[in-house]
Amino acid sequence: MIWTILIVVVVLILFNFLKDLNKDNYDLQSQTIEAKFSIVVSMINEYAFKGRGNVTKLDKRSFNLYEEDQNQIVLFRYGTGHLTIIWKYKYYQKEVVHEKQFNNVRNLSVFQQERLAKIMIQEMDQVITKHKSSTLGGVF
Repeated sequence: MIWTILIVVVVLILFNFLKDLNKDNYDLQSQTIEAKFSIVVSMINEYAFKGRGNVTKLDKRSFNLYEEDQNQIVLFRYGTGHLTIIWKYKYYQKEVVHEKQFNNVRNLSVFQQERLAKIMIQEMDQVITKHKSSTLGGVF
């Protein structure tokens, strides 16, 4: 009896996961991930790289945003309706990584994309300030 319930639960989870992946494929048929989240990418690019960042596609569901010879890189990963942003920042050879997942981002409005970008930028600004301070031993 327990095994039957366990198998049913696993099958349901697997079914929902595959259904969400199929929705992702449908979402990304007509536009790339960087186009889907263009406002988020643009705002983070402006904050981190003064608009000079480049997109390097890794695969259908992920890409990096970076500027050559700079001290940071931002990874965008989209899957099952969630966007994960991993922002790496290096200061005096010490790196800090900030990762945040945004759920249910399949159909974001312009306003929602702006809000998401502002949240990520604000959090990363705090992470960078704290990182610089700890790297310099509280002198910053």
